[in-house]
Amino acid sequence: MTRQLSDEVCNAARSEALRFLASRPDLGPADIAQWTTLAESTVRSFLRGTIPGGREVVAEIERVITQIKAGDILQPGGAQQAIVFLEKGQRRERRVMRRDTFFETETARRIWDVLDYAAEHCAIGCITANFGTGKTEAVKEWRRRTAGKVESIVFEFDEFSCRSIVDFVRALSEKLGIDCAPGFLNGGTIFRGLCDRLRQQPVLIILDQTEMVRQRVCSCIRQIWDRTADAGVGIVMLAAPILLARLSNGKMADLGALSSRIGVWAPLAGLSKEEFASIVKQEGITDVDPEALDLWWHATGGSMRRLLRAIDLLKAKHAGKRVTEKTVASVAGFLWGMQITATRAA
Repeated sequence: MTRQLSDEVCNAARSEALRFLASRPDLGPADIAQWTTLAESTVRSFLRGTIPGGREVVAEIERVITQIKAGDILQPGGAQQAIVFLEKGQRRERRVMRRDTFFETETARRIWDVLDYAAEHCAIGCITANFGTGKTEAVKEWRRRTAGKVESIVFEFDEFSCRSIVDFVRALSEKLGIDCAPGFLNGGTIFRGLCDRLRQQPVLIILDQTEMVRQRVCSCIRQIWDRTADAGVGIVMLAAPILLARLSNGKMADLGALSSRIGVWAPLAGLSKEEFASIVKQEGITDVDPEALDLWWHATGGSMRRLLRAIDLLKAKHAGKRVTEKTVASVAGFLWGMQITATRAA
């Protein structure tokens, strides 16, 4: 029987679909299938690679994912009134702009869009992307560029503040220079004092590592915004994709109340292959096999942190030598403990 599409075309479509779904853990084959002419089992089998896929399968899945990216269907949190910022589709990237050690990627630009929107409209924004994609560094660069124009603070959750609402409001108050009464029985007083200060001196609150927070802390975040948004306070949450799944599928009232107030979402996938290749070239690594570049991009999973660590290792131990699939497999095993084969389809 003659194949309708080549393995290269099918594998590329499958890879792009899986990369997108990794940034949207709230979606699965059943969600994709309901907007296609395909059975759920067909979508699931194609994504698993157990069937090759034909013209209709590939076209239907690509059509639905394009609609999701455009915000026409299946928006995060089910809130159709919210704005969704995504990375733009694949395009030729001549050069990724760089400042010192910071690269201005599409992911960084989308993060800046959310921060600008939340600051201007006093909204809650939710940015989700895997670890190492550059969320924290993008925020640092945005704050550098908006210094003196937009008042903002960054609060990073830890094992204590993500579990205790009293520890959270106390630590956030200290960030704003508020003297807090000692003891864990004064949480209400601290909370109201925090809200009063924010109403007097509104800022954009940027919460990092929000995927760690418990339900009661989510409720506290929502209550802070409810009491201060009309005075000019916005909130942006940075998190791993699991937060998107929790907010979208959570059955608890605390999560639903926060999710319903989010005005802008940005589920991001990290570095595109074009940006990846541009950065590698700018870093002086030009002798790379095409197959090795593809394997390297898949191994990093869109992570800027993984890419830069690999580049540092190659510069130190492999300078001036050709980068092959075997080289990439060795780097992945040494840096990340990954066992990958030296031959991989696109």
